Amino acid sequence: MESLNYPKFAETLKKLINKIICTLLILVSYLQLKAQNPWYRVDDPESKTCYFIDTFGKQLPIGVHDKLKINEIFSGGLICINFKKKAEKKDAWGCLNEKGDTIISGKYLEPFYFYNGVAKVSVEPIPLKVSVDGDEPAFYCKYINTRGELIIDKLFEGDNSYDMDHSWTVTKFGIQWYILSKNGKLKELSVDYAYVTAFSNGLAKCKRMNHYTVYIDTTGWPAAEIRNENYTGDFFNGFAEYSTVKGKFGFINKSGQPVSPCIYDEVSYFSENLAAVKMYGKWGFIDEKGKIVIKPEYDATDAFYEGLACVCSNGKCGFINKLGKLVIPLKFNTTHSFFPNGLAAVSQENNKWGFINKKGDWVIKPHFIQGEKFDQYGFSTVFYTDKNSYKKGKIETYEKALISKHGRVVWCSGEKLILK
Repeated sequence: MESLNYPKFAETLKKLINKIICTLLILVSYLQLKAQNPWYRVDDPESKTCYFIDTFGKQLPIGVHDKLKINEIFSGGLICINFKKKAEKKDAWGCLNEKGDTIISGKYLEPFYFYNGVAKVSVEPIPLKVSVDGDEPAFYCKYINTRGELIIDKLFEGDNSYDMDHSWTVTKFGIQWYILSKNGKLKELSVDYAYVTAFSNGLAKCKRMNHYTVYIDTTGWPAAEIRNENYTGDFFNGFAEYSTVKGKFGFINKSGQPVSPCIYDEVSYFSENLAAVKMYGKWGFIDEKGKIVIKPEYDATDAFYEGLACVCSNGKCGFINKLGKLVIPLKFNTTHSFFPNGLAAVSQENNKWGFINKKGDWVIKPHFIQGEKFDQYGFSTVFYTDKNSYKKGKIETYEKALISKHGRVVWCSGEKLILK
């Protein structure tokens, strides 16, 4: 009987185990992607209709629809669609699931999206009143869950009521402002509040009748009061911009205490512990203590994402790190910021867009006339041209494509798109 060759057997077993692990990883990635249900609306730019596909290019069963009668994206696992018939005068917005089943019948007057499982829906016009922009009628609204059930059977004013961005929102009826939870619990706010904004970073901004600004928490309790200000903004990442001197801005913290004086011409928001500020026509960055850590020397900047910020000077853009060091040279015409997928969309002198990594290397070379950031699932809609786009040497039309961050073309409206 031939003896077993243990070294050869061990090597073969090792290869088999590695192959099984790779297969399992691919399977897990596939199942995770399927569980996330990222569906995308696609259409020929010259067509009046659209349909939805998954990340493998498979068309969903909901069919083809008029672009103007269906929302751009799914929310809460549903897509909002206008069921209005030709003979009807009023819009009739409701929802389908990905299979095309009607989950919420068409009875609402405007399109809507779900946030945290709740949607604000327009139910009837407010007599003799127009919307804030003055072009459309104003509506009363109610709030429903993804089963189409009311979370509370009460009317609110649509223009002064907000989406359920968190587990609570702000609503209004008449002179009374409320905090509404996603479970339908309602809390009255002080009648001294003339105006209340939506919650941002756990605080809502209220204007008192005496014009002082008060920030309230989700229980309605005043967290900070700001007096004698010209302007205060919403909180983001723990800080809000404010002004006590006309035309000059600084930041306050959640206690209402200044962290930087009002000495800047413009300010952005804090991201990754730094905020962009403009002084004497140039942009730099301050930290959360108000200290200038990157001196103002750029014509334009964006916030920090993934440890890098886009900066521009003399018409060219690149990226700096948090020490202010230029790590990707100023050589692009336009850039978008890096996001969690680790790629940024950038354009060159020929106005073609592509995608680079944080080293500045091309991951997807410039092919597109417009590029957008990749979403949380790693997909982006881009625009490109083919031979049918040109007439008499000029671009008359363009095509669209859905691509992955790995350079895979999921779908395209025109000629086959090959990425290098």
